[in-house]
Amino acid sequence: MEDIIYGLNPVLSALQGKRRPTRVFISETLKNHDVEKICRENGIPFLFKTRREMDRLTGGANNQGVLCFVPAFQYLTLKELIGKTSAGAETLLLVLDGVEDPVNFGSLLRTACCFGADGIIIGKDRQVGMTPTVIKLSTGASEHIDICQVSNIAQTVSELKKNGFWIVAADGSGDRLFNEIDYGGKIAIIIGSEGRGVSRLVLERSDFVARIPLTGPITSLNAAVAGAIFLSAAASDRLKRSK
Repeated sequence: MEDIIYGLNPVLSALQGKRRPTRVFISETLKNHDVEKICRENGIPFLFKTRREMDRLTGGANNQGVLCFVPAFQYLTLKELIGKTSAGAETLLLVLDGVEDPVNFGSLLRTACCFGADGIIIGKDRQVGMTPTVIKLSTGASEHIDICQVSNIAQTVSELKKNGFWIVAADGSGDRLFNEIDYGGKIAIIIGSEGRGVSRLVLERSDFVARIPLTGPITSLNAAVAGAIFLSAAASDRLKRSK
């Protein structure tokens, strides 16, 4: 089985990412020649197709005139992810507790990659997976960050704690603000689902529950925005201490 990645930036990222494309299709009308150039330089097969053929392959989605086929996405196990990060004194993980909206998930992938997260953990149930839509919305970030899929988020939190991680859950019930957390060392930030938030068991097992102060008439943020705020705070805190 293979996955299809479509869109200019996602395909460019795939050409430089972990999954080497097996073939690339380029629209005859595409004016950007970067994809063709990289394919030629790296010996990756490519073919020119009509825009109608491209649209058929992506179900009418906006493919921007380019797509590629890559080996099926492989999730890491929790053991593999912990093993890859165990050598570092500082590790930043993003844990998603039931994010079901592909737009939020794709945005969180991109944000996590931008702010230097070392990996993302998602659940198997009540969680959108690595679909072509998510990959497109992540603008290629999915090809540059490790993603782990687990059966139970609450049990995963306990396992992370055994391996030296401090758990920070984002929730409106928090007893401190998001920027009052010490993000040094090994940190896992938990972002809850769009409707339910972080589940009760995960909150109970977290070391810190922190909130974002909201002073306007709207009393909640979507998962992607909340995740961006916490990841930005973690990155800023680490940058200050590294100077």
